[in-house]
Amino acid sequence: MYMAKTTIILREDVYSVLKKKYGPRGISNAVNEILAEVLLKGESMFGTMNETSLEDLRDHRDRI
Repeated sequence: MYMAKTTIILREDVYSVLKKKYGPRGISNAVNEILAEVLLKGESMFGTMNETSLEDLRDHRDRI
């Protein structure tokens, strides 16, 4: 897995909660987990097509 270093600017209240909950050395992992959960939610190796409903598909047995 490729890791990239970057600088992000956090609000003071967000930073203090992250620091209290995860410690000063755990903030990076916590931010990665939170962002991955939100940004990668629902994606799979088969593509990113949104789930569709099958209720409007025509049933070919109806054409007889």
